[in-house]
Order: sequence, then C-alpha cells, then structure tokens
Amino acid sequence: MTRSVFVSRDLYTRLRALRYLLPLAVFGAVVAYEVVGFFFFRSLPELVPTLLDLLLYSTIGPIVIWFTINWIAQRIEETDRALAAKEQAEQEQRRALEAAREQERLLAAVCSNSADAILTLDNNGIIKTWNRGAEMMFGYTADEVVGKHFRLLLPPELEAQGEVEWLAREVLKQGYIRNYQTERVAKDGRRVIVDLTRTLLYNEKGEVIGSSASLRDITERVRAEQAIQQLNLELETKVAERTAQLATATEELRRRNRELEKANQELKKLDELKSEFVSMVSHELRAPLTNINGSIELLLSGDSPCYDRSHRELLQIISEQSARLTRLVQGILNVSRIEAGQLVLQPQAFDIVALIEKVLGVWESRGVAHPFEHPRAQNVPSVWADRDRTEEVLFNLIDNAIKYSPEGTPIRLEVETDGKFAKVSVSDRGIGIPADEVEKIFDKFHRVDRSDRAETYGHGLGLYICRRLIEAQGGQINVESVLGEGSTFWFTLPLAGRSEDEVMPSVRRQTGGRR
Repeated sequence: MTRSVFVSRDLYTRLRALRYLLPLAVFGAVVAYEVVGFFFFRSLPELVPTLLDLLLYSTIGPIVIWFTINWIAQRIEETDRALAAKEQAEQEQRRALEAAREQERLLAAVCSNSADAILTLDNNGIIKTWNRGAEMMFGYTADEVVGKHFRLLLPPELEAQGEVEWLAREVLKQGYIRNYQTERVAKDGRRVIVDLTRTLLYNEKGEVIGSSASLRDITERVRAEQAIQQLNLELETKVAERTAQLATATEELRRRNRELEKANQELKKLDELKSEFVSMVSHELRAPLTNINGSIELLLSGDSPCYDRSHRELLQIISEQSARLTRLVQGILNVSRIEAGQLVLQPQAFDIVALIEKVLGVWESRGVAHPFEHPRAQNVPSVWADRDRTEEVLFNLIDNAIKYSPEGTPIRLEVETDGKFAKVSVSDRGIGIPADEVEKIFDKFHRVDRSDRAETYGHGLGLYICRRLIEAQGGQINVESVLGEGSTFWFTLPLAGRSEDEVMPSVRRQTGGRR
C-alpha cells in the first residue's frame, strides 16, 4: 500500500460534512443577498446592484472556494504526514520486533547448545527445559528429565541436609544465587562438582513463574585445587620438619662453633706460649752461641802447635754448624717478632740498584761458583723501604738461588719500574719448583720435596720471612718457575715520593706506628 491512498477516517468525516454544509452556506448567502437587495437596493441606480452582483459572484465566491479547497489540501497533507509517520513508526516497530525475535532465537541457540547445563524450573522445582550442555554433563536426555523434580540430580546427603529448601528460600529472598559450589549426581552415578547460578523468572505482570539454573562443571578445577592444597600441606609439613632439622643442626653448629672457639682460644694461648717459649729459648741460645762462635773464631785465628790439620778441620766444622744454628735462632727470633707485631721498620728513600750492587759484591767476595749478571737498568727512581730489611731479603733470595742451582750456572738480577713500584727479580737456572708447590713455597717451615733436600740445608723460614718483610713495606713477592729450567723470584717496593698512607699502610699494623 502506497502513501497516496492513505486517507484517515477523520478527514473523510469532515469532507462529508463539508459536502452538505458548503452548498447550504452558498445558498443561504445568495438568499440573504437577494433579500437585502430587494428591500434596500431597489431605490439605487441599476448600475449599483450590477456592481454588487459582480463583486459577490466574481470575487467573494472564488475566494471562498479557494479557502475551502486550500483548507482541504492542508488537511490532506497533515493526514498524509501523520500516516507516513505512523508507517515509519510501524516499520521501526517491526524491525525492533524482528531484532528482538532474532535475539531470542540467538539466545535460545546459545542456551540450547551451551557447554554449561542450562535448565528452567517452575515454582515447584519441576524441570521445564533441558539443554544440550545438561545432557553432556549429566547423561540424561531431555525426555528423561523434563517434567521431573530436580531432586533427581541431588546427592542423598545434600537432600537430607535440606539443600532444596535452602535454595528455594535464598532465591526468593535475593532474587538469585550466584557462584554457589555444590555437587550433583550424573546418570551413571558420577559425582559432578558444579558452580550453580540460579535466577527467578517473572511474567509480564511481575509474578514469579519459576527460575532458571546454570551449572558449570568445575570438577577438574576443584580436584586440581584440592591436589594443590594437599601438596601445599605436604610441603608445609616438610618445611616444618626441615626447619626443625635446620634448627637442630643450627644449634649443633652453634655448639660446635662454641667448642671450636674455645679450642681456638686454647690454641691461641698455646701458640702464644709456644712463641714465648721459642723466643725465650732463642734468646737463651743466642748468648751461648755467640760465646761459642767467638771462642771458635779465636781458636781458628791462633797458631798454637797443638793444632794439627785434623784439629783445625774439626774446629772449622764446629764453626760452620754453630753459624748455621745461629742463623736458625735468628730466623726464629725474626718470625717471633713478626707474628708478635714487634717488627720495627725504618723506611727511607734509597737507591735499590746500588743496594743490589753492594749485596752482589759481598757474594762475589766469597768466591761462590756462580757468575752474577748485574742489573742493566739505569736512572731507577729511589724506593721507599727499610734498607736493612730489603738487604736481608736480597741475601736470602740470592742464597736460595746459589743453593738450588748447579755450579757454574749464572744468576741474573734485574730491576724495572712501572711508575709506582720498583720490581726486583732474582733468576736462576736450577731444577725449578713443581706447580703444586708454588702456592706453598712462602709458607712457614715449608720446604720443597726434592731429591737434593738432604744435601741442601734449609729450615723453611727464609722465604716466609721475606714475604712478611716485603708485605710489611707495602710490596708483593712471588715466584715464577718452570720445572727443569729454573725459577725467578721477584718482589716489589713502592717508589719514593708517594704518601706513606698510600704505600705502607701495613707497616703501622705490624709495628704499631713505630718506625
């Protein structure tokens, strides 16, 4: 139906009335005009009535007709617009109704094919609808459950506890129940843990007509959570047990630490007693040894006829052994002073190359069977150290090189600087030191296990004293050795001109600030 044929009943009623009223109105107007003309226009000239007739019939008549037709046209347009608006409203209503129906069909499809169980109940708890998700979850078809009470799905113990009545009360009280965890029984007797959401349904009058229920299977999730909780409980138990064990072990460790601390204190006391004893014995030995050495020196310097060659050889042996014993006593005294923190250093600036030349001159004067290669370095800056202690270190390193090198092999001394330290090295071509012995070579009383140990005398204190003397002066000492090719012992000393706090911080620790 098109817009041109739409005519309202109201407009049609008006046109019917106008069909009768308009002729009657024209007829009444003409009669009134003729009556007035008969009584009032008779005495006027004939031209005046003619003009009045012309005015009435040719002007006022068409005007009335125009207004009448215009009014009809306006009413028709208004009616047409109203009908068009009504048609548009009806079309929109039809589209809305179709959309609502489509949404209902979609919602029905979703509910019907949802993986969750969705069912509706009447006010008595009778199942009215049963979707595909419910069939999959519980194993019942719609024909098997529709029309039956939902008690069919309840475990006996929950029904005995009154869950049916409780659910009914809660739904009526709040209008819904959301995320309520409970259990249901499937057709095969399997227990299904579900997350239940239940909502009241109303009709158009607002009356409760039943409820909808949505059930989601959370059996696997709950069992996983329970397993995790069980694991957590077991872990907590193990942690508690382990904590108790650790507490016991900690207490045992503390007890042992106390015992070790006590033993360490006793060892410190024993070490102090040992040091005091060794120092005392060394002091007591040094005096008679001095007298023995002096007496032997006097005997060897005499020309008494009672001294034959064998007697003089015996005196020479006694002198050498007494000197060796004196060196041992002096070494022990030096170790005792170092460990007791009584080492006295007198640092000063001096020429290290000149000191090396002096020491080499002493050794060369003794006629040793080794040639010496003197330092080639020139214009070496002065070092800041204790001259006498440095000389002692040089004597010890050269003495070791002589002892552990084949006769006739050269011994080389070198000096080099890096702007902060002077490095002095003593190299020999002896049998070398095994790699596993290098780390222990500077330990107290340590001697390298070698085949010539019985032939080469040493008490294992020389390198230990050298290390302590060099470290006390802010330097370092070490060795580089290749087995079968020789060894190079080197040490560093700080150059003069740097602050004492920077170059010799350990001196004050060793000497208590004395110099």
